[in-house]
Amino acid sequence: MKYLFRDGESGFKEVQGEPGDKDGPFRPWALTPDGRVVYAEWKQTGSGVQSIFDLAFSGFKQQTALRTYDKAASQTRRREFETKLAGDAGSHVECVKPALDSVTQGLQMYMMQYAHNVTGGVTGMIEKAGNVVKARCYSNTGSGRLGTEGQRPGSGAEAWEGAFKTLQGSDIPKIIGIQTALANVLTRDVKLTGGQEQVYKDTANKVAPSQGYLYSWFDATQGTALDGERRGREKSGGATPTTTAGLTNPGQVTDDGGEARKRGIDEWQRNKTASPFLEGIDDRNLVFGAGRSGTTGELLKTYRTFGSTAVDETFKQYLLACVVYLVGGGHHTCHEIFSVANLLTPAGGPKEPSANLSSISSLVKGAYVPGKYVRHLPESYLTTEHFAALKEKYWDIAMLGHLHGIYR
Repeated sequence: MKYLFRDGESGFKEVQGEPGDKDGPFRPWALTPDGRVVYAEWKQTGSGVQSIFDLAFSGFKQQTALRTYDKAASQTRRREFETKLAGDAGSHVECVKPALDSVTQGLQMYMMQYAHNVTGGVTGMIEKAGNVVKARCYSNTGSGRLGTEGQRPGSGAEAWEGAFKTLQGSDIPKIIGIQTALANVLTRDVKLTGGQEQVYKDTANKVAPSQGYLYSWFDATQGTALDGERRGREKSGGATPTTTAGLTNPGQVTDDGGEARKRGIDEWQRNKTASPFLEGIDDRNLVFGAGRSGTTGELLKTYRTFGSTAVDETFKQYLLACVVYLVGGGHHTCHEIFSVANLLTPAGGPKEPSANLSSISSLVKGAYVPGKYVRHLPESYLTTEHFAALKEKYWDIAMLGHLHGIYR
């Protein structure tokens, strides 16, 4: 890769390699008019009047107007990166399809296994599953919907036929929407048993927002004016359906012919009451989306119940699919997703292939660091050329995480 580095003689210069040296990473220092980051050594960054003078002087040498890389610039670029990450992964479904397919196959096996408990056998089970899809996957403003409320199929069998075709396809939000609807609604009527039921309950205890470990993260006030206080959020003045991509431009409404949906970042705003969650993201200069993600818990409960309980490459593929769905839809940031998912991982976070988790150095290296991404992304995506291009453009966000971003 190539990057821009601050230079005393020329202002800045283009350098081959990664922004860092043996003593550690460089720090983002300035932005060019076309949005490229100029890096510098930590001791060179400067502050106040001196920093402004250095920016002007370096820009004068290059005959370009540099602007400082500050808190606002960092947060804007984080919103851009996460939005582009979700969009890029969503357009390369092959990176996550094995995980999605494993859940689809698990759901099909569940339906066949318990068909004898349903009136009408297999036909009756298909009707029930289709009715769940009709009720949960057709709406006027939801993300990843199969259609509007007025487009609901006439029968459950017809709805299942369309859902089955979608599950074999490449639209990640639609696939996840169907899977989660079946896992969390159909199972209320056609009960799980044995080990599968235990996995479902165990996962709910760890990541469901209404019980277990996450109870103190969320609220016992659902449906009231206080709902969301511990998540660091409160209702905004209201959200309007928009096709604006991901997390960019909160409150902006556009119409580019895509799926119009109400984004979480528009429905919710930061709570004015201090909370550990808000303090945590502020300390690391992260961005607020819509508070900790309860939906992530429901999605991962689906994966563990019908896919696998292993925290491995496939787990990270499904987690990336969650990012496509939730970040791409404009509902949550990566941190709001990863911080919940991390409750299902070993002490050091999702393990790398052949990682030695008994080693202290491995645990430290692998621990979840808010604001960093690579640890939670699958190799099937990290090793692609399209991610390499995205990483090069947003190295300051994708690779440095929050380390550069504490501005006082």
